[in-house]
Amino acid sequence: MTEADEPVDEKSIPRTTRPALDVLDRDQDRLLYDGDPSRSPPIQPLSEGFDSAFHALSWYQAAGIRTLGHVDRVIEPADMLPMGGLLEKLLTVNDDRQSVYVRRRLVEKLDDACDLAYRQFRERAGERVETADGETWKDVDPDEESNPLMRPAFRRLDQGQAAALLNLWTGFEDREELGRWVRSLSAPTNGEKPSGLLDEIVASPPLLEALLERDEQEAKVTRYRFAVSAVMPSFLAAARTLSGGERTDSSGKTQGTFST
Repeated sequence: MTEADEPVDEKSIPRTTRPALDVLDRDQDRLLYDGDPSRSPPIQPLSEGFDSAFHALSWYQAAGIRTLGHVDRVIEPADMLPMGGLLEKLLTVNDDRQSVYVRRRLVEKLDDACDLAYRQFRERAGERVETADGETWKDVDPDEESNPLMRPAFRRLDQGQAAALLNLWTGFEDREELGRWVRSLSAPTNGEKPSGLLDEIVASPPLLEALLERDEQEAKVTRYRFAVSAVMPSFLAAARTLSGGERTDSSGKTQGTFST
């Protein structure tokens, strides 16, 4: 066996979670202060408010990923419902001094949830970021990293949830399309979708009608309520189930998988 063929002692290779933590920190800054227009749909920052109920809903879903599901420690799904008092303070149409104050206080309170996610992720994210030749990930730019938490698994979950919400928001053409959508929730909820969801929908004629009526404003309100109360808790649960580590070398090639 030549020297080149000898196995590498992994214990001798420095390991750190620093790049992934930097990306998580930047993801959380975008969530609270800066927004992320490159994400689809774009993330509007909580500090500035949201242009529509859909942007508020989309932000809440994105917050679930970027806080590992802990956003509900500050804002529960029920808080996002119309007439609950909070949602109207989050929309820019009500951009008065009280709304600005409420958003500022939420940003401050969510800092604790972000810190909790940061601490938990620090223990989960085991990655090799330095090779035996001393090449490192030190030049990773959090602003250029497209994967939330620097993890493809989180990006897939984020994109899947965002797409599911958009489909729900626009409504469905017929019962078959609705059934396929419910079936498709297994992936973006990481298997945590509510049991018997389709039966529950079919058993409620007003809800079923609202899901199949695309243009009526009242139907959109019903779909928004359904998204918040029936779908969002499963999305948050999915964010909490993702854990593990991805080992990467300095070229960015994934050496292992992100376990769930």
